[in-house]
Amino acid sequence: MLIRLMTLVATATLSLAILFRSSVDFRMEVGIVVSVAATALAVRSLFAGRLVWALLFSGVLGVFTPFHHAEFSPFLVSVLDMATLALFAASPIIFRKSAHPWMAKRLQGKL
Repeated sequence: MLIRLMTLVATATLSLAILFRSSVDFRMEVGIVVSVAATALAVRSLFAGRLVWALLFSGVLGVFTPFHHAEFSPFLVSVLDMATLALFAASPIIFRKSAHPWMAKRLQGKL
């Protein structure tokens, strides 16, 4: 439930950043919110056995990390914001499906 709430907050934050073309002053706050949600979803992906999705959410974490300022063009920032928004919006669908049978067998004895 907490991960869904964090995803919802990150989705709302990215939506507002896209709609209102957030200035550089607010990019750090957007980066923090998106980084926390991306970290939670990457960990959840690892535990669910979805390594590709874990790598994708880790890539989002690398792009939106608040610890360094990447100088992207405004167009690229908009594209990355929209792609991340779509990824966060699709995350409930991604995690609704069961894990691959081979991963479920592998994890069955270890849980």
